[in-house]
Amino acid sequence: MNFREIRKANDLIDELKKIDSFIIDVQSPERTLKVCTNFNEVTLIKEHRVKVIQVLLGIRGELARELKELGVTEE
Repeated sequence: MNFREIRKANDLIDELKKIDSFIIDVQSPERTLKVCTNFNEVTLIKEHRVKVIQVLLGIRGELARELKELGVTEE
């Protein structure tokens, strides 16, 4: 693994950590989940949280695949 690959792997690991933390936040019933831009915002209800979690898990899977292609495992 060369220096650029190590840097990319570290960036991917940081993103995985952020996504893992965000998934925990989304799963918490005490938290309000809002999706927003600078101009608008939507509060998501309980049923939609499941869909958001599914999307986040899909993104997490893609990042994990990229890491695997670089030769990094999650163990």
